[in-house]
Amino acid sequence: MSKFRYLGAGLLACLMSTLAPTTSAQQAAKDYKSAAEVPVAQFFALEDFRSMKLSPDGKRIAAVAPYKGRGNLLIVDLATRQAKSITASERWDVVRPRWIGNKRLYFTVADGLEASGRPRLKGAYTINADGTDMKEVFGYNDNGSPRGLRIDNVLDTEGGDSTVAYVAMRERSREYPDVYKLDFRSMRFELISFESPGRTVQWELDSEHRPRIAVREEPRPAKGKPVVTTYWHRAPAGGAWEKLFEDSSMNDPESYSICGFDKDDRTLFVTARRGRDRSALWKYDTQAKQFGDMVLDDPLVDLACNSGSDESEGSGSDGGLLADAQSKEVVGFQYQGDRPKKVYFKTGSEHEALAKMFAAAVPGFSEYRFSKDRSVALVLAYSDIDPGTYYLYDAAKKQLEVVAKKRAWAKPELMAERKPILYKARDGLMIPAYLTLPRGVPAKGLPLIVNIHGGPQVRGYHWSEWGRWPEAQFFAAHGYAVLEPEPRLSMGYGYRLYSIGFKQWGQAAQDDITDGALQLVKEGIVDKERMCLHGGSYGGYASLQGLVREPDLFKCAHSFVAVTDLGLMQTVAWSDIAENIKHDWLDNEFKILVGDSKDDAEMFQRVSPARNADKIKAAVMLTMGSDDVRVPLIHGEKMRDAMIKAGKPIEWKVYPEEAHGFNKEANVTDFYTRSLRFYDEHIGPNRKKQP
Repeated sequence: MSKFRYLGAGLLACLMSTLAPTTSAQQAAKDYKSAAEVPVAQFFALEDFRSMKLSPDGKRIAAVAPYKGRGNLLIVDLATRQAKSITASERWDVVRPRWIGNKRLYFTVADGLEASGRPRLKGAYTINADGTDMKEVFGYNDNGSPRGLRIDNVLDTEGGDSTVAYVAMRERSREYPDVYKLDFRSMRFELISFESPGRTVQWELDSEHRPRIAVREEPRPAKGKPVVTTYWHRAPAGGAWEKLFEDSSMNDPESYSICGFDKDDRTLFVTARRGRDRSALWKYDTQAKQFGDMVLDDPLVDLACNSGSDESEGSGSDGGLLADAQSKEVVGFQYQGDRPKKVYFKTGSEHEALAKMFAAAVPGFSEYRFSKDRSVALVLAYSDIDPGTYYLYDAAKKQLEVVAKKRAWAKPELMAERKPILYKARDGLMIPAYLTLPRGVPAKGLPLIVNIHGGPQVRGYHWSEWGRWPEAQFFAAHGYAVLEPEPRLSMGYGYRLYSIGFKQWGQAAQDDITDGALQLVKEGIVDKERMCLHGGSYGGYASLQGLVREPDLFKCAHSFVAVTDLGLMQTVAWSDIAENIKHDWLDNEFKILVGDSKDDAEMFQRVSPARNADKIKAAVMLTMGSDDVRVPLIHGEKMRDAMIKAGKPIEWKVYPEEAHGFNKEANVTDFYTRSLRFYDEHIGPNRKKQP
């Protein structure tokens, strides 16, 4: 294997010089001796650089970087080593830039400071790489009505200097996209999925840009019945669409995702359970209409693929096929296992050789994208101790050069290792989790923060785009062990872990969280007298319910944007969950996952923290957003009032103009400053002695 020659940080310095002096990239020049020295605001600031994309001809790099207080679009000319911001918005943030040919880009904009929970897409634009000829693709009128072309995602491009792409776009329907051939310069478009199954939520094209797979959302057959998703195929020559298979929402043991075609345009890669507990990767013969061999499975997690085909990075996606650039043959698969993984099922491919070469050269899990002529590649490496470093690879010279760091201050040598673990719940169920321990401190008798993810019918992401990683690193930097459990009803770890959690809010699912903490006590890692709970949404609910169910175990809980009364989820009319009544979600999926306020009235009484505040003995901090439509403020107010009525102290905070999560920099800084102070007071080295 050839050795690389590393260049200095010339390109990195070029990029740094384009940033405003207040960004964390410039602040990173300060030589922190430990992560605890990093200011709270810097720890949770947006990345210095993100969404870096190499142009197809390898001459330019596009990135999103701070400019005028917002995420704006930056272009680096690799020949001149000059960087230039080609957007200068002080109102919106650029997201999801995508090259359309060698010299033109498409991007969407959103308001990163807007209260989360509201619609955040504000528009879409196309622009030349030199900043000229910017055109609006989509936007809103003053009265809130939409205008322009509503593109869901870019499925593929024609390549070269062509500005033509194939897009999933809602033109004939407000709800369901069709496939169009669109010129991003003239903005002329042509419908190419005229004969479609209808109600399509996802399209898959073959190598000739023909719509071949349509994923259709069927109308709900009757009140109380699940939504069915059907998967349709059309032959390359056209003709009728034929149904391949189907699954249904939430409680169906079967679950499919479409990954894409192999080079023959006949073999389709699909993830499915097919009678197994976990989804695996399979081949499906679209001509014979039958499944072939299982290609890949994982002993812990479900395999799944992205919906749509917009370019992603950093395994922010669940998974995706790996294909050789020259032969177009699918040779492997990357996905989120207990750590990010690449698995090659066709050995000896160029793709595998390059992946091994980069893995040996740069620390962490790496992804790369070559230019069309294979002369240069943009490489991204990231890990539990590095939120992401971009490199430029020169194939002829075998040179690697650091381009940019997502968070320049985050030195790997100061960060804490995140370790995937498994522990046994009291009923024998194995629970996946991640454990982050403070760096340089013996793993003995540590204070513990149990950080509980929302949902709960999701999988907590621990590696992509830092995911929830800043919280774990932040608390670990200040001396705390951090446990992030995946209790029953979490998704992504097989159907059993998920389905055994039906109607277990505050019961067995709560015990899973407790049992993780107790396992760390048993191992001597954690001090039983110094444990607190932390979480938002469902995690906020579980933080409060943990104090109700185990009043003598945990010393405190910081609960935010939290569900506090399960009945309110069905009755509060201004909640976006209650709005789903019109789609019958509350009469089907909610009753399966959580329960029903009438049929399960006794259970709702037992497992609603706001109805059991008198049982709480530990300290409570409760933080809400005034504009939250997912978990409206009334949840927090009811819990606050119940605590006061029961004579229990509560630290109460409402952030104005924030919703289901907090976005404004001042509020984020305040939130984590308050969190750290709260934990220091109750389980830190200078904690108050409990009576």
